[in-house]
Amino acid sequence: MPDSFTKEDELTRALQQTAEICIECGKCAVACLFLKNNGSPAEIAQKALSSQEGAEQASVLAYDCSCCGLCSAVCPVDARPAEIFSLLREKAQQTGSFDLKRYSPLLGYERTGSRFPFRDSIIPEGCTTAFFPGCTLPALFPQAVLNTMAILKSHDPTVGLVLECCSKPSKMLGLTEKHNSALSELVRNMQEKGIKRVLSGCSNCHVTLKEFDPPFEVVSIYEQLASMDIPAVPPYLKEITVHDPCVTRFEKSIHEAVRLLLRKAGINVSEMKHCGEKTICCGEGGATGFHKPEYSKAWSGKRIEEARKTGLPMATYCAGCVNYLSPNHPTAHILDLLTVERKDIPRLPGFPINYINRLKLRLEARMVRPA
Repeated sequence: MPDSFTKEDELTRALQQTAEICIECGKCAVACLFLKNNGSPAEIAQKALSSQEGAEQASVLAYDCSCCGLCSAVCPVDARPAEIFSLLREKAQQTGSFDLKRYSPLLGYERTGSRFPFRDSIIPEGCTTAFFPGCTLPALFPQAVLNTMAILKSHDPTVGLVLECCSKPSKMLGLTEKHNSALSELVRNMQEKGIKRVLSGCSNCHVTLKEFDPPFEVVSIYEQLASMDIPAVPPYLKEITVHDPCVTRFEKSIHEAVRLLLRKAGINVSEMKHCGEKTICCGEGGATGFHKPEYSKAWSGKRIEEARKTGLPMATYCAGCVNYLSPNHPTAHILDLLTVERKDIPRLPGFPINYINRLKLRLEARMVRPA
């Protein structure tokens, strides 16, 4: 059966499940401006099932969603509403119902990360484990990446480094065929290099790689570091509140590893109301800001309001979240906080320094020695 039919069946099944199981209790709408303004998941699913026109309208509407998954996290009956919005975005691209022209900067960023001179693999002889930091972490926190490599090499001198893009933007925007093609090539290349274990430094990369079900193990760098004795760096923050990225809301082992690392470093954590599985989006999720900036600002505002109630700076383990939140609230990256000696939260580099950082990292990573 052609893949397009398979996907259509998958969407229909997901819509039917949500329409039948959702009890319209309103818990997800309370937490989400998108659902508050557009109706319950059952209403949206029923409309999509009602006619071809209804399906096309729902597929376009899906781009208003931040794809953060909070609706599924708070759902008391496992209606899995988040799934339908991702599948509806795929449908929008299959039918040409939604133009992605406004997302050109984001897709251009993805292309850059997948091409020379930004892509690279540093694979020593005998390497079976590689650090995969993603695109934004090396751009904004290159020293944290280098210091992390030094820590890893102190335990295993054969650890490698893969500088590549996981093509999450294409996946998020519904360009599934393009994403699968790019990720298949990436996974095949890593497998051919003998890599059996990937240490992910980016939350988006972590989930994207895991969901692809690659022939190697995918482990968060925070889980790896939490299992090791790492050199103590005097932290430049003594007390923080943690923002858990929405993409890893169901990765409890990562939440626990991050907090364990912070405790080991002598950093006190005061939790916000929404954390862990119930975390809220920083505002960047789903690239909603390109299409519905008022929704994106609402998410960001809610996250910052909760942080301010703690009276503390935020720290998170997603470089994209740091980039999005830091203009309005002091926000550190946890890998930078744990591995780099500083006096305060660093100012984030802008263009073109962020791109220069990525190029310099390719050269400097080859000279990294064990910590």
